[in-house]
Amino acid sequence: MTKHIKTPNVFLSIVRTSVSIFREPLYAGLALAGAVLFLVIYIFIPIWLVPGNSLAYTLAQASFLSYLLLTVLALMTGMLLSFEVFAFRRSRTQALGKVAGEGGAGFVASLIGGVLAAASCGCGIGILLGVLGLGGATLFVIANQTLISVVMIGVVATGLYFSARRVAGVCATCHV
Repeated sequence: MTKHIKTPNVFLSIVRTSVSIFREPLYAGLALAGAVLFLVIYIFIPIWLVPGNSLAYTLAQASFLSYLLLTVLALMTGMLLSFEVFAFRRSRTQALGKVAGEGGAGFVASLIGGVLAAASCGCGIGILLGVLGLGGATLFVIANQTLISVVMIGVVATGLYFSARRVAGVCATCHV
């Protein structure tokens, strides 16, 4: 007789938490505002880093797929922000503690992935990686931007899942 291990449905957990949290307009607005903010950051960092770069030039460099992946990454990061604020506020009122900062890895991964995915020209990414001491990785990053975006979306999805689990732990009425 084989035993079946029950695995959590990651997508369903995130959807249930989203539906529950976004019933409150504050958290839905926070997620949307966070998504817009992160998308702006992802697009404007290459513009700010490279002297003489413009918004029109930057927008013309990347493909539709790149912008689609950046938008998905920004939306997921906005959701992660909303989940974390919700969990922090609920844990503070319920004295559960130790919730703040647990979603930080998702944010860091999202910022790094967004910047690497948004940098569509070698000059911008070369400057950024050069400052970090990783100038030799420029060609790898440029050649694998789509892969980097997909991996970062996976990392942020993992952060969303664990954040959804934290929300379920601090919210008795969430039904997650």
